[in-house]
Amino acid sequence: MKYIDKREKTIKLIEDTYFDLYIKNEKITVSKICDIANIHRSTFYFYFEWVEDVLESIKNKMMNLLIETINSEHRLKEEYKDIQKDLRKMFKDNRKYLVPLVLEQKGGEFALKYREYLKEKFAEDIGLDYKTGNDVKNDVANCILSGLIEMQLYEISSEIIPEEYTYIIGRGIIDKGVKVTLNNDLNIKFGK
Repeated sequence: MKYIDKREKTIKLIEDTYFDLYIKNEKITVSKICDIANIHRSTFYFYFEWVEDVLESIKNKMMNLLIETINSEHRLKEEYKDIQKDLRKMFKDNRKYLVPLVLEQKGGEFALKYREYLKEKFAEDIGLDYKTGNDVKNDVANCILSGLIEMQLYEISSEIIPEEYTYIIGRGIIDKGVKVTLNNDLNIKFGK
């Protein structure tokens, strides 16, 4: 058990050091990571083959956390308010990585992949068919979903908006505005 703890702490130290340099837009080298983290090069190479592998490790962990959070028991029970709370907590606990990689989109393709996963699961949960076979309807639904995801990301990452408002705002926008407009005005299936 102690080996696993030490291993995880060392990996986290390397990842944190890498990410601190990444955020500052500094040139990242194994030597620089080792100097700052106060570890030997062989320690770095024990865990990572290339310096770029560190960022991939961070991205994989952040994506896996999102998948685990979304696919929790709460989703199976359709307890969406609790999923919002879980997402907010997950985002808060990993803010150091998620704000730059996802919100500021410094993660490049990762930011798109993260949003696409959220969009796909969100569409399933709210019953929005965004793959209708009609290009115009697909574009409208995708636009709406993208806007909802951006709003959701901002809300769950916000340290200003009270937690209890997040769900209320989202439900209000969906039920009172988007759902009615898509179903009634644009004939796009929305709702289970």
